[in-house]
Amino acid sequence: MRVLVTGAAGFVGSHLCKKLAELGVKFRGIDNFSNYYSVDYKKIRLNAFMLEDEIEFCDISNFEQTNRVITEFKPNYVLNLAAQAGVRLGFEESDSYIEANVKGFHNVIRSCIENDVEGILYASSSSVYGDASPTPYKENSISLKPKSIYGTTKLVNELFAEIQAKSSKLRFRGVRYFTVYGPWGRPDMAYFRIAAAALGQGTFTLFGDGTIKRDFTFIDDVVNNSLALLEDLSFRKEGFNDIVNIGGSRPLEMNYLIDVISQKGDFRIDINKMKENKLDSLITMADNSHLKSILGDLKFTGLEEGVERLMNWVKNERIKPRLLEWIQSTV
Repeated sequence: MRVLVTGAAGFVGSHLCKKLAELGVKFRGIDNFSNYYSVDYKKIRLNAFMLEDEIEFCDISNFEQTNRVITEFKPNYVLNLAAQAGVRLGFEESDSYIEANVKGFHNVIRSCIENDVEGILYASSSSVYGDASPTPYKENSISLKPKSIYGTTKLVNELFAEIQAKSSKLRFRGVRYFTVYGPWGRPDMAYFRIAAAALGQGTFTLFGDGTIKRDFTFIDDVVNNSLALLEDLSFRKEGFNDIVNIGGSRPLEMNYLIDVISQKGDFRIDINKMKENKLDSLITMADNSHLKSILGDLKFTGLEEGVERLMNWVKNERIKPRLLEWIQSTV
């Protein structure tokens, strides 16, 4: 199998490339090295994973660039992780969601069809559910009402895939990730900022009273389940399409996350309380029965173990001094 990974310099994309390299899978990574957060941090991450020579510049919102890479590399499958992440960009900046998440995904599909690629496994998000879907969130829910432009673009991706699966030979599988965290994570995320604050690196801004709940998913679980789902996809018939939740189905309060991290930190966390953000869902919780039906028994890393591994990473002498710098790089 030859695999092209888009968004390869990002959090999930880089970890997926690292795992593919360890497994001896032939892959190529592409990324536009967006400055949504520190490009330097992304390059340090790639260097730590020994991937700096495996990732090349390519902006999937540009069809010519995307098609050139796919035509030259001739992948069997594409792991599409490239996207403008986050839900908090203002409306005046929302064109980046459209360019990367909608136009970019359309370009990937178009090039894959033209180059006889067998299938695409693409990152969707728990953000597609909004607050309208009852928990636990099921993939076949018809109450999908995203609360953000980001979530809306991810739902558009799913609709694109459904349409193209019916009119082409491409196999599609969307994976709805639930609050991915872990070492080398995104510095715009709450867990990253809480961990830094627990080491005396800045303050943490808490929106609301901390009772919102998230189905936190450790990065290794995301990587292992994604690659297992990719392998399964390769055995599916042409024109196949489905959506799979990847989450442990254990929603926990933000207050609990703060407590768990603080127990592993060196300082009392300085919390700056703000009013709740209307873009935040009150709770996310994955129904992972479909994932289990595909892969069998599941084991997800508990938040307590995952946080311990996260804190071991942030305490590294080469990481700790730069945490605040990376956080401040986020827009």
